[in-house]
Amino acid sequence: MRTYGLPLSSLLALVLAACTPPHRDVPAKDVPALGKLDEVMDVQATVADPWFGKASATSFTEAEFTTLADVGERIQATSARTKAFSRGPGFDALADRLGGTGKELGDAAGRKDARAATQALAAMKATCKECHTKFR
Repeated sequence: MRTYGLPLSSLLALVLAACTPPHRDVPAKDVPALGKLDEVMDVQATVADPWFGKASATSFTEAEFTTLADVGERIQATSARTKAFSRGPGFDALADRLGGTGKELGDAAGRKDARAATQALAAMKATCKECHTKFR
């Protein structure tokens, strides 16, 4: 098999890297400086996607509640920032809804309310999916 000068392992690594989601770990305070919608979406995916699998959890550790509070804060920040790149009223409404679920998540984490946190995660995931269906 000809790989045009690249070893097969290097070619495979490039293909796999292209298939993984972007990683942009930006603190909430730095979100307003993001200059492109793709950057904002990368932050949202980086902080929220790993938690969507926990939307049916019945409990969280202290450390997880702390992280969930941070996720909620960053989702609020990124949701506000997406409006700088508005694609119309429907897009803005979904950004507002996502920001609201970020607040719910942060509040639930602060109260150490696992049920409310999982409900917020499920709502967040549904909002992301709806937005991607309509605007991606």
